[in-house]
Amino acid sequence: MSVNFNQSKSVHIGALIQQVFEQKGSKLSDFAEQLGTVRQNVYRIFKKRHLDTGLLLRISQVLEHNFFQYYCQEGEQDSLKDLQLTKLNEELNLATKEISYLKKIIALMEERAELVQQVEKELTKANKGVEA
Repeated sequence: MSVNFNQSKSVHIGALIQQVFEQKGSKLSDFAEQLGTVRQNVYRIFKKRHLDTGLLLRISQVLEHNFFQYYCQEGEQDSLKDLQLTKLNEELNLATKEISYLKKIIALMEERAELVQQVEKELTKANKGVEA
C-alpha cells in the first residue's frame, strides 16, 4: 500500500503531542522516563514542529496514539483506520475464542472438583463402615 503524504497541511507535531499528552492526564516525569529522557527534553519536544521518526514512533507507543496519521491525506487516514479496525476485530475474535476456551476449562475443573468431593464422601462412608 502506498501512502500519500499531505504536503499542503502544516503539522506542528510537538503541539499535537502535548495535546494528546495532556488529554491522557499523565505526569510529565513519568512520560519523560518512559521516553528515556528528562523533563526538559519533553518540553523541547512540545515546541518542535518536526521530529525524528524513531522518536515519533516511541512517543506514539508510549501515548498509544498514532501521530503519523497527521502526515497522511484524509483518504489514506481512512484506509489506515480501516486497517486498524480490521486488526482490532481480529484481536476481538481471538479474545472471544480464548474466553470461550477458558470457560470450557473452568467447567471441566468444576466438574472434576465435584467428582473429587463425591469420591471423598464415598471414602468417608466406606471408612466409617469398616470402623463399625
